[in-house]
Amino acid sequence: MRRMVMAGVALTLVAVSACGGSGATASATGDDTLTLSIGNAHTGWDLASAALGDNIQYYEPVFDSLVRLDSKARPHPNLATSWSYDRGRTVLTMKLRKDVRFTDGTALDATAVRKSLLHNKEGTNEAAGKLRAIDSVKAVNPRTVAIHLSAPDPQLVVNLGDPSGMIASPRDLAAKGGPVGSGPYVLDKAATTNGSTYAFTRNPDYWNKKAYPFDKIVIKNISDPTARLNALLSGQVDWARITPQTARYAKGRGLEVRSHADSVEGLYIWDRTGRTVPALGKVKVRQALNHAFDRKTIVEKLNLGYATATSQMATAGSTWYERSLESNYAYDPARARRLLAEAGYPHGFTVTMPDVSSVASSQQVVMVQALEDIGIKVKVDKIPFTRLFTALQSGEYAMSWFKLQSGQPWDFIQSELAKGAAWNPAKDFDPRLNSMIGKAQKARGAAQTAAFREINSYLQDNAFNAPWDVLDAVQGNSKKIKVTPRAFVSAVPIYAMAPAG
Repeated sequence: MRRMVMAGVALTLVAVSACGGSGATASATGDDTLTLSIGNAHTGWDLASAALGDNIQYYEPVFDSLVRLDSKARPHPNLATSWSYDRGRTVLTMKLRKDVRFTDGTALDATAVRKSLLHNKEGTNEAAGKLRAIDSVKAVNPRTVAIHLSAPDPQLVVNLGDPSGMIASPRDLAAKGGPVGSGPYVLDKAATTNGSTYAFTRNPDYWNKKAYPFDKIVIKNISDPTARLNALLSGQVDWARITPQTARYAKGRGLEVRSHADSVEGLYIWDRTGRTVPALGKVKVRQALNHAFDRKTIVEKLNLGYATATSQMATAGSTWYERSLESNYAYDPARARRLLAEAGYPHGFTVTMPDVSSVASSQQVVMVQALEDIGIKVKVDKIPFTRLFTALQSGEYAMSWFKLQSGQPWDFIQSELAKGAAWNPAKDFDPRLNSMIGKAQKARGAAQTAAFREINSYLQDNAFNAPWDVLDAVQGNSKKIKVTPRAFVSAVPIYAMAPAG
């Protein structure tokens, strides 16, 4: 890369009182409260419209899920006490816990689970997308539900541990009167301000109180990262998502800073068929893009070490990761220019890309510079951030900076590679890839792992994207609580937080 241009990080920090704020251990009033701050706006209480990521923290206090995921994202019994598949893996039968009631008094049974799952899958947001394979749900008896799939879904049970598998009262599935679940807390409407602060008090009838040791949960929606850090430093919140640029400062102020591998960032190529930008339909052009980026410098200078350089879409530790693929696509602008010439673009080409400076200002500067260094002219379209996701998913842009989680191979396939995937705007059809996906879907055990790795290798050989690094999810918390992150996702469940000691 000819030069690395860094955007400065300005912090305007509030004065921190010596007294601090309300904490996560018993205060003078005896109120045992956990206060969280997340940047994601709440998408409403209807689970059919639920988003994932940190959004799960809005839903978790009120709604319980069929399974509980541990720190390795492995499913354990929760509302479902056991489960099994039929031989063809298209019928998932789950046994349900007894004596569970929603906070409106309705009993949790197979009929309630059936209605909730079918309602959840009818949405258009991320949680609904995880249930795409469900064809029907049958109440075998009050304590047994059978989930029938149109085709095997290798990730379904795990996904039932997120909002996709949360269960709402059948009396108000759309939550028109507010959320009604069987979870550990209930929404305190008097202390809640929509769009700003959400307060929850204990559900006295919850069956698993030990999993949630706090009497009260408060979630503050703070979109500005500096404001989130200030809230954390001042003791107004106990946990918040922070940035790599502020992590060292947060540590110096006595906070605990944790990070874990989260999502793959880089240049995502949305138009691999060359429908809007013909050059991108050529493999050598896409391979040239992969040689344009100095991944090591991006990790060290942009992400300050809170990332790991990568040239593959799979995350280390996931089943489809291949260490041998990391040595491919070294930073080599000269080779990139040669590949462009071999593809018929000796003078490069022009591409319009969306402005992402509001969320990744340094990444945008570096990306544009790297592309221009190999002869690609970039026109930056000043699109409002509020339109970015919609514009990308509708195919308005041929490529852009982006990041997606890819620790769970089947989830990644369903979100970016499948013909109807939310992040496959070109809806491109690759017969060989689809054949490999079909093979992985039906395989089990070691054979399935091998099939997923074959897909990973194919994606890299054909340069479906130009990944730079695996970004860490960075979060800070007061020393009053202890936090156990969950593998492969940025979100930290509330049940993974507890009073320190």
